[in-house]
Amino acid sequence: MANFITKKRLDRRTFLRGVGTLIALPYLDAMTPACVPFGPKAKTRCAFIYAPNGKKMDDWTPQSVGNKFAFPHILEPLKNHREFVQVLSGLALDGARAHGDGAGDHARSAGAFLTTAHPVKSGVFVGTSIDQVLVKLHGKDTAFPSLELGCERGRRSGNCDSGYSCAYTTNISWRSPNTPVPKETQPQAVFERLFGDPHKALDAAAKEKRRKNRQSLLDQAMADAKRLRGKLGSQDRNKLGEYLDSIRDLEKRLARGNEDQGKVIVPEGLYGGGEVSGYQARVRHMYELMVLAFQTDQTRIATFMLGNAGSNRSYPFLGVVDGHHETSHHGNNPLKLANIKKINRFQLEEFARFLKLLKATPDVQGDLLSNAMIVYGSGIADGNAHNHNDLPILLAGHGTGRLKKGRHVKFKRNTPLANLYLSLLNKMGAKAKSFGDSTGTLSI
Repeated sequence: MANFITKKRLDRRTFLRGVGTLIALPYLDAMTPACVPFGPKAKTRCAFIYAPNGKKMDDWTPQSVGNKFAFPHILEPLKNHREFVQVLSGLALDGARAHGDGAGDHARSAGAFLTTAHPVKSGVFVGTSIDQVLVKLHGKDTAFPSLELGCERGRRSGNCDSGYSCAYTTNISWRSPNTPVPKETQPQAVFERLFGDPHKALDAAAKEKRRKNRQSLLDQAMADAKRLRGKLGSQDRNKLGEYLDSIRDLEKRLARGNEDQGKVIVPEGLYGGGEVSGYQARVRHMYELMVLAFQTDQTRIATFMLGNAGSNRSYPFLGVVDGHHETSHHGNNPLKLANIKKINRFQLEEFARFLKLLKATPDVQGDLLSNAMIVYGSGIADGNAHNHNDLPILLAGHGTGRLKKGRHVKFKRNTPLANLYLSLLNKMGAKAKSFGDSTGTLSI
């Protein structure tokens, strides 16, 4: 008992420091306060992931409701995470509908996805997004109030969809109705933001010299790491070693060059080994960076756009050479329908890998997936019909015990997507009465 009471506690905000380096640590046993046998409570992480151009809904929607539903083809990669995944059918995004504004469904679907508000066509005005409402509640507790990620460059001006501003098509996070939060689309830049020292940042020349000499960012902090190891027990030393190895592994992969060209070799591990194409590598790297940010508690709120609204990216590594947007206007063409199914399946395979990594990452209590609330979906259901009802929406994680276990729920037709966000807000302690066009909360 005496050892337990008098043990020295390692501060939760301990960093490993070096020249231009500031590496946050994962939770270690040594950070547990003395005289607190069960340690601090886990914090809930929230992520919102946007997929453009809708889904092939007949291969997305389970045939039965409840917890014994069969996973359709597109959702099949999630079957090993059944208890952590809720499929939510029947939700609608009224803000993405035309309301007299004519064409522009893609811009509206992204602009309204997290705000649930109807984007103004003549100018830029939509609403504050759910992630930024959460930032106002919890953002002050972490180094980064929120993390905004994407795979395609953003714009804040210009016409990108039938008169709608590019700000709508390339952003889902909105700090205020007329202020989008810019996303970062380069994994290397996200890595340097998470593990670089903002107070002693290296200039461009120094960064280039470090890369040219193949110096690891970790090398700058190894003396600090060595000193810390001497203060830790064996379990914490192993945890620290595994964490630093994961950072170094990701850093090496990011340093191999421009991901949109050539191939990237992914080592054996949680993601499985093999050679992946540039876009696929970028998606995986962004998911990994999100996990690292959650693991080190540098942020608890993140958004990720797999593509901009109306993205016309091709997927040659899937055998899909035509653009995604073009293909989503399938007109019931069998080849286009097959290709949409391939793209949708790929997106869920990568999402499943993300969940697997969260589940394998220990947290203060349990693991990151158990302590997360993750919304995945699109503001369009069928890409050909451009409908905004019965959307493809998933809710993953257990939310530190606040969310129900895996099941398929079919809500009443045209139930506002805002009802889901209001429910999440209240589970995060907001005590809110409304959000966007909400009409109530959901039993989730």
